[in-house]
Amino acid sequence: MDGIDFVPRTFGTPQYRVCPEHTDQIEAQLASGSHLKDAAYRIRYEAYNSYGFVPQRQNGIFSDAYDERSNCQTALVFKHGVAAATIRIASYDPESFNTDYHFVQAMEIFETEIKSALGQLRPGGRKPRAVEIGKLARLPGYAKDLDILFALFRAVGYLILNRDVDVVFNAVRSHHMPTYRRFGFRQLEAPRQYPGLTFKTGLMACFRTSYDQARNNLPFLRGISTDDAAYHGLIAGERVPIFGAAAAPISVGHQPGSSDRPSQTPDALHNRA
Repeated sequence: MDGIDFVPRTFGTPQYRVCPEHTDQIEAQLASGSHLKDAAYRIRYEAYNSYGFVPQRQNGIFSDAYDERSNCQTALVFKHGVAAATIRIASYDPESFNTDYHFVQAMEIFETEIKSALGQLRPGGRKPRAVEIGKLARLPGYAKDLDILFALFRAVGYLILNRDVDVVFNAVRSHHMPTYRRFGFRQLEAPRQYPGLTFKTGLMACFRTSYDQARNNLPFLRGISTDDAAYHGLIAGERVPIFGAAAAPISVGHQPGSSDRPSQTPDALHNRA
């Protein structure tokens, strides 16, 4: 599920920004322990619940069985030391001996379409590998912070490089599809009801050639490499300055009020519940 934004849609002249501006205090880390995982699941719950996508839960956590599978990893993005956003990546590798890698959540509704798309690829004599990105969520107080959104996609970019995949899948709500097209995705299937949530999503995919182009064309992806320090630190489970600046001091902060947030958000990045 794409989950780009959890704020009401506003109307007016859209102003699109794809270049991160305030990056020196933004870090990312894989949620490798129970404390970090709980932080991610609480962010996810607050974001989804604020728009009625999941019901009230006394424990304030939104997690599912896929979170426990070995092919899934969740990342956190921090701003000024505060965990503000999260995203999940699931790997698909039919040649893996671990059967967790033989299925991703989008296959619950798009298995035929995903396997058909993969069946058309011929990556050097092996079966094609893929990832699904989903469970993207930001705390409501950061819902208009584009730099955090860009940091999430940059973190995913590093994880995609690590897995050396041929295609990236995402189940995307209709009004977010124009944004994903600008990121190099194409629509493969019309929206269907998403399991366990209150909306429909269509299947989109970004193939390797389009992803390589996006790395060159999108400022928030530009420069990522398996050779840089952010890549090695992130994969090792460290908290890293995701845009390469000095790490922020870790502190207990608050969600920003409206005066702390950018005044303009691209119309295509808003959510219509």
